[in-house]
Amino acid sequence: MKKGSILTLKISDVGISGDGIAVLDNGKKVYVKNSVVGDVLNVVLTECHKTFYKAKINKILSPSKHRIKPKCNFVDVCGGCQLQQTSYKEQLRLKRKFVETELYKNNLQKIVVLDTIASDNIFRYRNKALIPFSKDNSGKIIAGIYQQNSHKIVDCQDCIIGVKENSEIIKTIISHFEKYQIEPYNEVSLSGVLRHVLIRKAFSNNEIMVSLITNALEFKGEKELAQMLVSKNDNIKSICINPNLENTNVIFGKNFRVLFGSDFITDCISDIKYKISPLSFFQINHGQIFKLYNQVSLFAQLSGKEIVFDIYCGAGTISLFLAKQAKKVIGIESIPQAVENAKENAKLNNILNAEFFCGKAEDVVPQLFSNQKFKADVIIVDPPRSGCEELVLKTILKVKPKKMIYVSCNPVSLSRDLKFLTSNGFSLKKIQPLDMFPQTTHVETVALLNFGK
Repeated sequence: MKKGSILTLKISDVGISGDGIAVLDNGKKVYVKNSVVGDVLNVVLTECHKTFYKAKINKILSPSKHRIKPKCNFVDVCGGCQLQQTSYKEQLRLKRKFVETELYKNNLQKIVVLDTIASDNIFRYRNKALIPFSKDNSGKIIAGIYQQNSHKIVDCQDCIIGVKENSEIIKTIISHFEKYQIEPYNEVSLSGVLRHVLIRKAFSNNEIMVSLITNALEFKGEKELAQMLVSKNDNIKSICINPNLENTNVIFGKNFRVLFGSDFITDCISDIKYKISPLSFFQINHGQIFKLYNQVSLFAQLSGKEIVFDIYCGAGTISLFLAKQAKKVIGIESIPQAVENAKENAKLNNILNAEFFCGKAEDVVPQLFSNQKFKADVIIVDPPRSGCEELVLKTILKVKPKKMIYVSCNPVSLSRDLKFLTSNGFSLKKIQPLDMFPQTTHVETVALLNFGK
């Protein structure tokens, strides 16, 4: 077979990328974008490799019982919502399967993966949006989302998994830049001003933060723009400018300048208040945060006597959530601003039994335990997608906490790290997936381990 060949296929599975999978008689797999388990399709091959093919749908001959009509008109070109054509019940099943598949690759199939905890909101759930700006071929300023695996912007100013307020804010910004003929940033010529806008919303009180990332220290009419934004939405409590004059793929510059209001907004999870600055880590799906943290709490089963270590703690969101249940909580985070936010959040909530250290986990954790000044009854890790540094895992093995809770946004690195831990003294007890990102293939997972049997 060659590129352009036409085949009739039945989709039997969906991979972690979101592409449907059909298996040919010769055992080779065909990956089909925007397909659903059970679809019978007429497809055209777009890529031919030694061990697999890629194809696009030419015609749906018989739709799957799980297939639904996507709500977004950009779903085929954007690539951000890989599962939007799939019923939500099936999305939850797939996310459990994604976790199981990665665990099984590392011979961890003895542990039952629980059913995925659903999200109450499957649209309009994202409390954060980072929106790039550019120009189309006609010279019109556009904003939206990068097309998957590219730097081409899809002109989608109202992403339906983002909040409704985003659209009006983007339109106001574009109108201002058109009025003053200020160009958006051009990655090729390195000219222009507006790179991105970061919009954050606190769901508990509707406070909104707008941060403009610019290729200039200031721009014409910036105070006028701030006044216009606030006049259209009085929930906007913070407007900041973040100059980034470097030729780099790093999005943010080093400093934020307040144009209106303060440099933070405040959100609540349960009875804990959190100050959120532009670069603070805060879970994207506000409605699911309590479910996630409550799951950590259920696994931890704290009595008030335990010392808890929260490694990769961010702005201390999990640390502070658990502090009232523990004797002491110690958080470790590499981003200085996040550590300052964590300390401020502890003061804001009058939490006195939480302490935070700044530095890379692989450096700080061994230092804290080297002189046996600290012990840990429970260790929580919530690492980036790449997972834990091996030195961190080795240090945890030396500490031998009674319990370890691993929060992960990536089943691949989770499975790898669990294999290492279970091969060196830990026993894996429970695995609980949660859907933090409906319509996408992303799945959050909470794993409970005990040291010994």
